[in-house]
Parts: sequence; C-alpha cells; structure tokens
Amino acid sequence: MNIVVFGATGGTGRRFLELAAAAGHSTVAFARDPLALADARPTTIRQGDVLDPEAVARAVEGADAVVSALGIGYSRAATTVYSAGTGHILKAMHAAGVARVLCVSTTSMSPAPWRAAPFQRALTSWALHPMLRRPYADMARMERLLLADTDLDWTLVRAARLTGGRARGRYRTAAGRRLPGAWSISRADLAHYLLGALDDPAARRAVVEIAY
Repeated sequence: MNIVVFGATGGTGRRFLELAAAAGHSTVAFARDPLALADARPTTIRQGDVLDPEAVARAVEGADAVVSALGIGYSRAATTVYSAGTGHILKAMHAAGVARVLCVSTTSMSPAPWRAAPFQRALTSWALHPMLRRPYADMARMERLLLADTDLDWTLVRAARLTGGRARGRYRTAAGRRLPGAWSISRADLAHYLLGALDDPAARRAVVEIAY
C-alpha cells in the first residue's frame, strides 16, 4: 500500500512511518522541512506546506491511503492548520480518486460524559477548552469537514493525551461512543492503531476513541 502521511515530522507521524515501513508499505512523508525526516526513512519525501493546496495535491497523487496527524503542539494561538489543511487534503483526495483517510483528533474535543470522574469533567470542560479554545475551534472545524464527507472512506481517531512512552501493544478503543477513563495513549501505540485501522472494516466511516 502507498500511504501519504501528513504531520510526518510529529511524534505520531514519525512512528507511523517506521511501523509502515516495517510492515512493507510504501510511504510518502509530507513535510515543510525534509531534513527533519533524515532518520525516519520514508520511501519518498514531499516538501511542502499543508496550507498550499497545490503541494498537497502533488503529494496525494498515486496514493492508496492518507494518514493525517496534523498538529501545532500545545500552542494556544489561533490556527487554520487543522481545518484548511484537512480541507486541502480532502479536495486533493477527491481529485486523485483516493478514498481511504485516517485523521487524528483528540478525545478532549467532546465534553466528558457525566459518568466520568468529576476531575476528568472539570479538566476537559473548565481547563482544557478555555485554555485551548482557539486551536480546539479549528480542530472542531476539521472534524466537521471530515464527518460531512459522504464520498471518502474516513476514520476519525480521537486520541487521549499523547505521551512519548514506549509502545505497549495493548490499549482500548471505542467506535461510535465515548471511551470512559481516556487519560493517555503513547504516540507509538496510536501509530500502531492507525496502521491496523487502514484495513479494519470496523473503523470505516467511524469515530474511534483510543486510550489505555
């Protein structure tokens, strides 16, 4: 499978490239700075900015699937990276006839369920959302774009707080519902799930939450 990875220089993207290569897949890493991928060894590197629709279109040509792990870290600044970047990816996929896409978001996008621990509800609703309201607003726009697409074969993966921990190979997922106690997940295990979900029928056109 030929997989194009957006957000390839981030922690999740880099780990996905490693796992995909080990599984025998061909990978195209899209990055503004190719030197940042010197040790990641994707099959191909496409230099460009996700906010440049022409560069995105060139990267998607010939792909079998797309993985988007776009992110701006913990910046509180207003951004359009999530929504505009994803919009360009989806448009390029339609033009190139590519159907399969996995897009990473966060479990913090939805309010914690009332059955969750009070501390978890407070952290999500009263701390994270006010503090990160501008990037979260753009992430919400990204999710709406993806979920409204009736033609593409999408999976929206909402991950718990990402860590740099090792891969455990054991984690919980929930499709179409909230995952209680979703505190954290390592980028290595998130990447592991993304690779497996590419061919998982249960993940198709589903919102999946993932955490330990």
